[in-house]
Amino acid sequence: MQLTTRNHYNPCFWTANWNPEYFKLALKSKKNEGKARNQRVFALNIKSNKVYQVAVENLHYDKNLGIAEITPDAALGFCKWHFPNEYEQFREEMKDHPETLVLDFENVLTCLEESLAYKTLLKVITRPGLRSGPEKGALAAFLAVHHLRSHAIMNSMIEFGEQTETPKFEYFWMLKRWLGNVNVLFPWVMTLTAGRWVFYRMDKDTFPLNDSPILIRPDSVMVALSPRLLLEIERNDHSLENGWRDSNSITNDKLAEFRRRTIGNTFREIIFGDAALLEVWRTAPEFSERHQLMANTNSYNAVVAKHLDGELWKINAHGNMS
Repeated sequence: MQLTTRNHYNPCFWTANWNPEYFKLALKSKKNEGKARNQRVFALNIKSNKVYQVAVENLHYDKNLGIAEITPDAALGFCKWHFPNEYEQFREEMKDHPETLVLDFENVLTCLEESLAYKTLLKVITRPGLRSGPEKGALAAFLAVHHLRSHAIMNSMIEFGEQTETPKFEYFWMLKRWLGNVNVLFPWVMTLTAGRWVFYRMDKDTFPLNDSPILIRPDSVMVALSPRLLLEIERNDHSLENGWRDSNSITNDKLAEFRRRTIGNTFREIIFGDAALLEVWRTAPEFSERHQLMANTNSYNAVVAKHLDGELWKINAHGNMS
């Protein structure tokens, strides 16, 4: 079996839409001849402080992120802690199977990307708007699930596991349980669905995408669904609880807020189809501050709050509380 050594936290079939020509064809519901992963975009790197052109397959991924070893001792420790009633039987069985195993988490990520949540995302970005309440729920599910698998969350949790001497495979086990547990996901999705949804729909490419794109503050959630579509959910306003509103314009103040929150939640790169806009962002004071922070920080948990038991909304103390 060939292991997956590149785990994209933002899938290429989504990031490819930040290539202007690729996205124009998608808007016309025409089949793109080129593969999504080969599409080239411009990237603003938070550490190098440079803008460069690159294929999306070489962006928004971590090397060997989804690979975890399961040693015999780690397997026994896991069973003893989580399934103590089965430990003795498992220990006897392990005597005949003392091998170290390797877990490849990529198949779980692939299953997520084939789910209704991600399929709804691709539909919504290529047509005038949502068509039903169930679509709204599916898009809310995308936000919840994609946040859990984001670059910031996954790296922070894996690093926390290393600090507490918890094997990496245990984090993946826990994450899979969260993703497959209706009782865990349903409250998050309902919290999002109940907020006031506003779609900002532009007639030209406007919104860059970063590596951890679900921009969460206690009062609101923002996400660039496409280079021309920004969703904002005001979490404490339920005036549009059963619906949503579309806007064909956006104020300069709202754009500035989106820029600050995007930069403040970036750990690797911000992508867009036009280098000029990224150069403007690169000169912004908030980008200089973020560059200094990330250039001198090797620990994700130095910039990401550690929340192990549910309240994952208040993630980035440095970037999303302005």
